[in-house]
Amino acid sequence: MQNKMQWVGISPLIFISSLIIGLSINGSINMDLNSKLFSGLPDPKPIFSFPIVFGGITLFFVLYTLISLLVEMFRTDYILLETLGANRFHISFLVGSQISIISLTISFISYIFSIPFTQGYYYFLQYFFGENLLPDVHFSLSFIGLVVTVFLTSLIVFLSGFHYTMKEMKPKSTSKIKILKKIILMILIGVPWSLILIKIFENPSISIRTQMLFYLTIFNIAIIYQISPYIQSLFLRLISSLFIRYKYMYIISKWNLLFNRRYVKSVSAAIISIITLITSFQLISQNILYKTQEDANLELIVALIVYMGAPILIVFANIISIALLSMNKEKTDIQNIEILGASRSQLVLIKLGEATLLTIIISTISLIINLLFCFLLVIFINDISLKSLNYAGLYQPNFVVSIIIFCLLFLSKSCYLILKTKFQVYS
Repeated sequence: MQNKMQWVGISPLIFISSLIIGLSINGSINMDLNSKLFSGLPDPKPIFSFPIVFGGITLFFVLYTLISLLVEMFRTDYILLETLGANRFHISFLVGSQISIISLTISFISYIFSIPFTQGYYYFLQYFFGENLLPDVHFSLSFIGLVVTVFLTSLIVFLSGFHYTMKEMKPKSTSKIKILKKIILMILIGVPWSLILIKIFENPSISIRTQMLFYLTIFNIAIIYQISPYIQSLFLRLISSLFIRYKYMYIISKWNLLFNRRYVKSVSAAIISIITLITSFQLISQNILYKTQEDANLELIVALIVYMGAPILIVFANIISIALLSMNKEKTDIQNIEILGASRSQLVLIKLGEATLLTIIISTISLIINLLFCFLLVIFINDISLKSLNYAGLYQPNFVVSIIIFCLLFLSKSCYLILKTKFQVYS
């Protein structure tokens, strides 16, 4: 039963992912069925294609931590299989197949929910664009849509499971090889990053500069993933040494996070990326696009929903899945602290400290990255003789996402304590 519950832990992520894939497939199919309504109008299919593209890419990357947790949980079983003659390829294929089988059932259920979800998404965009561009459409179930949704979800999950299990089961490289790989990757990222920066200053065209700023944001995200979790650990030690030397709650919380660097990387890198993307969208829209477009605010809202909606939902679902998969480890950690004499209220404070510290780290790193982006924007705007800079995008996304992530982290970290208390009340 324990193994079954651990496999079920990935269901929130798969459910949300298949919901997004179902939205894209449903939307495209229903647009074809109602093509006469869009005669002479712009093709509405892109509003359904972007979520599946960005959502699928996000899903592939965020599954790494879940696969790593599963491999660690079942490592004894996999070692036994290796003893019986299975190699790394066989075990990776087994893990990918197990996850894809789970996704078959979940994506089937999720597809049914995707119909009202697709309809709500379409009419939400209709509110901004108007019925002239997006006329009323009746959305219906499609057998082809069901098959494609289930197939795509299972395929992405299988490929992710296979790829990351192969990576996890691979013999560990020496520290010198790891450092060399990091240096090569940073060079591969740093060279185009520098070229983009040079092009921003050399090219006077606003459209080209705006495009280069978007590319710069993408490379910033790549850099975030390369320096994680090292940068988070550095900030964690720095913050704890400056402000929380003598608070037991934060001291234990700090060491819990430092011993779970993979968890810290999976959560913080994804959230920092989300904040960075939203901030760059908002700063560019409110300081550049509003000069060349009449409906810059509308463009911003639509861009955030169409481009960022799917990745944001998948990242939040990933946090919930990680919490479910980590429940056994949380249970062990809590029991060890209870042996040392910690009370229930102290345990809650420790989990509160973990959520607080991780949120502060995420918010601080995001702010620093976005300040650098804002600095480039100030130079850019002064160069084209614009008078003032709208700084709302610098702090609004960071503040809102930080509050949401703090609540999610605290609830997920306290999940075992909540369930334990509930069962004790009923027993």
